[in-house]
Amino acid sequence: MKIKLLTPIKAVDTFVKCKKEGERIPILVWDSLRTYPKWNEVELTGLLNASSYFPDILFERDMEQKIIARLEEFKSRIVDIPIQ
Repeated sequence: MKIKLLTPIKAVDTFVKCKKEGERIPILVWDSLRTYPKWNEVELTGLLNASSYFPDILFERDMEQKIIARLEEFKSRIVDIPIQ
């Protein structure tokens, strides 16, 4: 049976909400956050932004550097098209 995970945005949102309300972070949120290497640019940016308010959302060693490196990969894919 496959476990249904939260969307990346919902996982970050739920994490922040639980932290603000002093509630325990559900395991489903942690399981969803563990999939961050597969996230897109917008989702990773949101995770990085949330980490400035709640640093414990970055649960792996060097996770911030891994996210930044992944965001750099996205930037390297952007191609400038000259306007004529």
